[in-house]
Amino acid sequence: MARHTSEMPETHLVRAAAALVASVAMSIVFVSPASADVVDPIPGDGFFLVGPDIAPGLYHSDGTASTWGVWINDVPTEDSMCLWFTYSTPDANKDHVVATNMSIGPMYMTINSTVQAFESHNCAPWTRVT
Repeated sequence: MARHTSEMPETHLVRAAAALVASVAMSIVFVSPASADVVDPIPGDGFFLVGPDIAPGLYHSDGTASTWGVWINDVPTEDSMCLWFTYSTPDANKDHVVATNMSIGPMYMTINSTVQAFESHNCAPWTRVT
């Protein structure tokens, strides 16, 4: 006895292809941004998100990246110094600064659990210590 179906053979192929695509899509493993390769050392200029761009930890910089300095009354100008900020939000809103510092010499910076972003200007690269 022959079966009668109102579906055309192409419909079966479309359903089979859709099932194959669905099963392949379900088997793809997505890597979270937090496990992506982070930058180390961190460049001395830029804005970085904690997790996708940089890892939490203690970082060290040799200080200013300037090869020259401008001093007024024995005080270096801001353009001559390394300047950094850590933020409690993933944006550069100065209302959300957790910590900041500027120096011409070497310094350390900590990215802890309250930090979501880091900004650095005119600094030598930041190398992760721990």
